[in-house]
Amino acid sequence: KNEAQKHIPSHVHLWAEKMALSPTEIRFRKTKRQWGSCSGKNVLNFNTMMMKLPQDVIQYIIIHELAHIRHKHHQKDFWQLVEHYLPDYKTQITELKKYTT
Repeated sequence: KNEAQKHIPSHVHLWAEKMALSPTEIRFRKTKRQWGSCSGKNVLNFNTMMMKLPQDVIQYIIIHELAHIRHKHHQKDFWQLVEHYLPDYKTQITELKKYTT
């Protein structure tokens, strides 16, 4: 958890600035099934276990959750926003599935 708290917020802030989005808070906890989430109040939650993932995959999770600030769904607009900032996001999804049980 300490590693996540040390490294993830700077990446979130960097991408939030690039995407012109503002999370209200960043939280960490160990979860069994989710890598991240975005609440209705734009609080981003990240799984502390993501520190074990490759950097490209961590970047995808951050961009994915930030995109939920603008689009609270997984419809076309959402994926277009993710793709705008991470054109190879589908590769990262494939990679992430290797770490998901």
